[in-house]
Amino acid sequence: MKNILTICFMLFFTVKISAQQEGLTFGISGGINRTSLTGATMDSISATGFQKSAIGQTIGITLDNKTSKYFGLKHELFYSRQLMTIKIDDGIHPEFTSKFKRQYIDLFPVSPGFYYKGVQVYAGPYLGLLLNASVQHKDADGNIYTDTSIYGNGTASEKYSQKMDAGFVAGLNYELPNGITIGGRFIRGFVPIIENANTKEQWKIYNESFFVTLGYTFKHN
Repeated sequence: MKNILTICFMLFFTVKISAQQEGLTFGISGGINRTSLTGATMDSISATGFQKSAIGQTIGITLDNKTSKYFGLKHELFYSRQLMTIKIDDGIHPEFTSKFKRQYIDLFPVSPGFYYKGVQVYAGPYLGLLLNASVQHKDADGNIYTDTSIYGNGTASEKYSQKMDAGFVAGLNYELPNGITIGGRFIRGFVPIIENANTKEQWKIYNESFFVTLGYTFKHN
């Protein structure tokens, strides 16, 4: 975790210096997200396919590179905490609700965008690095505990979390004259979130997230 924070701080200062160049603007933003799962085998991770989204948090940095009056490229790096509720049927206890938590570093390397009077519309590729994952289970006495084994390690052979996600992002931002920005983005992953290599059929369960952010863009003097 310390190494990740160090990389983020280094990137922050590198991007801040780069943003002093003509045509580049640097911004910071934070907000909330609601994450859901989609796919043909949702009932593999949650009984009857039940899911309920909860509000998570996100914070990150943005570099806008305007290549002309109306067009440009957006580069972003965000941290996101994603929360939801699923149902567990372990065959021992009666079916119960469980909190499913994950944390990601979200990278949007280059999103072509259209800019017009403060409005930005953009779309591009998305990469996600999973930092940790946990789900609630019950012990032999029926007490709920947080199980981090779903994250997986080098010895896990099945039912562990994929450490990388990839897909696309589409978003809309509006920048006020004072530099304050309001935005929304949709992310769709195409990598199954659970690796289940020991079975004959890979679980088809994917990320979908919607983010709302409030930020500030630093202007050139």
